Amino acid sequence: MITVDLFKNEQGLITGYKVSGHAGFAAAGEDIVCGAVSVLTQTPILGLEQHLKCQPSYHVDEEDGILEVNLNNTPNELTQAILATMEYGLLGVAEQYPKYVRIHTYRR
Repeated sequence: MITVDLFKNEQGLITGYKVSGHAGFAAAGEDIVCGAVSVLTQTPILGLEQHLKCQPSYHVDEEDGILEVNLNNTPNELTQAILATMEYGLLGVAEQYPKYVRIHTYRR
């Protein structure tokens, strides 16, 4: 199962996220659930870096299936447009594949 932990501040703005695990929906390389979550969680890094020119901290451990991302600046309307879009996509995948994806939200 893939677990996505979303971290939000007191205002409800996303400040980071952690993705861990493997879906197990299909064989490695053929798992559409894993592929969807991977694309949805890696693309915001590109948007933050290339479009907004902010440099989030991130760590990837491919062997254990972990991606951790944290904003290094105060979240704003633009960062939230990118990160909330990711959240909406992940919620859609979790709704379609509830046995394979879980999303938890934490305030910090």
